[in-house]
Amino acid sequence: MLTKKIVDSICDAIYYRRLPPGTKLNEREIGELFGVSRSIVRQALTRLARDGLIEIAPNRSAVDWRPTLDDAYELYQAILVLESGVIQQLIKTITSEQIKQLRAHTRKERTAFNQGKHDLGDKLARQFHMLLVSFLGNEAIDQIHAQLRRREALITAMFRVGFDYCQLRDEHGCLVDCLENRDAETAKVILEQHHSLVIRGYNFDLSEPSEIDLRVALQID
Repeated sequence: MLTKKIVDSICDAIYYRRLPPGTKLNEREIGELFGVSRSIVRQALTRLARDGLIEIAPNRSAVDWRPTLDDAYELYQAILVLESGVIQQLIKTITSEQIKQLRAHTRKERTAFNQGKHDLGDKLARQFHMLLVSFLGNEAIDQIHAQLRRREALITAMFRVGFDYCQLRDEHGCLVDCLENRDAETAKVILEQHHSLVIRGYNFDLSEPSEIDLRVALQID
């Protein structure tokens, strides 16, 4: 429970830009803030490193992951390969009820974007892809995809400067149309264009992080 609390606090601080990329995470300081031993903190940091959200050096110092443009391209290539393969299989098995679920989800996205709730829209957009992959019913693929999407969420939170929300939203609708029409090839083309549009909305030209007050960043009273 204590490990999860630390993991959740650091994840939130990363996603909501309170911990800039490259911020050093000191085990002793985190332990004092949460009132736990360094071994508990180490477990939390190990879990975060396993998900690719931080990096742990051989000397056990931990740093908030600072991805590069190449990292982003590699990540989206991995997501594209996985999701394209899922679509190829899902075309054969997707049901009308699952199509309805996807359409209902895209309506939620549209409402969020139209209301200017872009953080919610981002969350719903990621959930659309998670929902799509979950329909394959393969737990191993679900786990791999979820880990990739957590890293993608970090990159989005840290480096997004501007997306064409209308086009992104419409592409999800077009993907659903392709699934309903059993058109795997067009769906994969749309998916590739979709990820290319997202990555063009990033800016990796950021300065080194300034001194961070971890108590404030982690919102510890």
